[in-house]
Amino acid sequence: MRLRLYCFAGLVFDWLVYAAWVVIPVTATGLGASSTQLGLLQTASTLVYALNCLWVGRMADRASKSLLARSGCVLAALACLALSRADSLGLLFLIVPVLGLANSLFWPSVESALGSESGPKGLEKAVGLFNVLWSAGKSLGFFLAGWMMQALGAAYAMYAAAASAAAVALFYPNAGPSRSHEDREPARAELSAYRTMGYIANFFLHGVGAVLATHYFKYLSAAVPGGTSPKAFFGLFLGVVFGAQTLLFWALLPHARWTYRRDLLYGSQLLAGAACFTLTLTRDPGLTLVLALPLGAGFGFAYASSIYYSLHGPYDHGKFSGIHEAVVGLGNFVLALGGGLLADGLGDLRAPYWLGAGAILAAVLLEEAAFRRCARAQET
Repeated sequence: MRLRLYCFAGLVFDWLVYAAWVVIPVTATGLGASSTQLGLLQTASTLVYALNCLWVGRMADRASKSLLARSGCVLAALACLALSRADSLGLLFLIVPVLGLANSLFWPSVESALGSESGPKGLEKAVGLFNVLWSAGKSLGFFLAGWMMQALGAAYAMYAAAASAAAVALFYPNAGPSRSHEDREPARAELSAYRTMGYIANFFLHGVGAVLATHYFKYLSAAVPGGTSPKAFFGLFLGVVFGAQTLLFWALLPHARWTYRRDLLYGSQLLAGAACFTLTLTRDPGLTLVLALPLGAGFGFAYASSIYYSLHGPYDHGKFSGIHEAVVGLGNFVLALGGGLLADGLGDLRAPYWLGAGAILAAVLLEEAAFRRCARAQET
C-alpha cells in the first residue's frame, strides 16, 4: 500500500510541476522574453535541480526520505503561489530556482524509497507503476494548465497547483523499513554499461523534452497551426507527447522483457529524433499531434531505462536515483539553453528542434560506444 501511495504522490506532484511549466513560458513570452531568456529560465531551475539531486540522493540513503519529500512539496506550493502573481521576468527568474529545489528534494527521495522498500522481485512492478503515474501526472499538468489558462487565467491554474502540493505534503506516507535484497536476482554483468547508456539516453531525450516545454509556445505563437489558440494547442501538444510516454510505460509495466535490449533503446530514440526534425517541416495541427507520439515514446523508453538500471542493484538506491535525476536536470539545462541561444543566433525559431534531432543521433552513437567499451573490458 505504501508503495502505491508513493506512486500516486508522484502523479499529483508532477501535475502541479508541469502546470507551472506551462504558465512559466507563456507568461515569459507575454512579457517579451527572447528565446535565450526562455532557455535561461529553464536553466535557472534545472541547474539547481541537477546539483541538489546528487546530495539529496545520498542523504535519502541515510536520512528521512519522507521529510525530504514533504519539504519539496512545501517549496513547490510556495513557488506556485508566487507564480500566480508573477508580473515581470525578474520575478520569474527568482521563482524558478525554488521550483528546481523543490523537485530535487522530492524525486530522489521517492525513488530511493521505492528501490529500498520494493523487496525481492518487486522492483519491476514498483518502478513500472511509478513511471505510469508520474507520467500521467505530467500529461495532465500540460492538458489542464493549458485549458485553465485559456478559460480562467494563469493565477487559478497556480492556485490549484499550490493546493495540490499542500495535499501531497499532508498525506505523504512515512517511510517504511528497507527490505532485504539479498535474494533479488543478481545484477547482470552488463548492468554498468546499460546504466551508462540509460543515463546518456535520459540526458539527451529529456533535454529535448525541455526544448519543447521551453520554446515550443514561442514557435507556435509565430504561426499557430490551423488558427487555433496557441495556449490551448501548446497544452494539447505537450499533453499528447507525455500521454504517449504514459502509454509506453503502461506497455512496459507487466514484464521486464524490454530490458537489456539495445535495438529497442536505439530504435525508440531514432524515431523520436526523426519526429523532432519533422516538426520544423509542418504546421498542420493533425500531423503535429501525430509527431507527438514517437516523441513521447522515445522520452519514455529513455527514462524507463535510466531509472530501472539505477535501481536494479541491491544497494545505494538514493545515490543512483540522485545521479539519474541529476542527469535529467543537466540535459534540460544544456539543451534548453543551447536551443535558445541557437534560435536567437540564427534568427530562426526552428533551430532548437534541429539541435534536438542532432542531439538524439549523438546519444545513440555515444550509447553504442559505451556498450562496446564495456564489451572490450569484459573480454580482457
